[in-house]
Amino acid sequence: MEEKESVKALFNTKIASDMQYNGKIVTILDYIKGKDIYCDRYVVKFPDGTIKDNIMSCELNFNYKQKNRERSR
Repeated sequence: MEEKESVKALFNTKIASDMQYNGKIVTILDYIKGKDIYCDRYVVKFPDGTIKDNIMSCELNFNYKQKNRERSR
């Protein structure tokens, strides 16, 4: 059986208790379909190993691009 590649997303929230993870890449562990896109929820794993559920889709950016390290001019 082949292992699926983990789905990653860039995390950004306005919830104060989770703001320490803003700008971090998280791994999506599970997806709970809601009645519409605004009610969809995700279970995510943060880089420090913390797992949290009830993450809204608006807090995740699946189309992120990792920043290239450029020298300052």
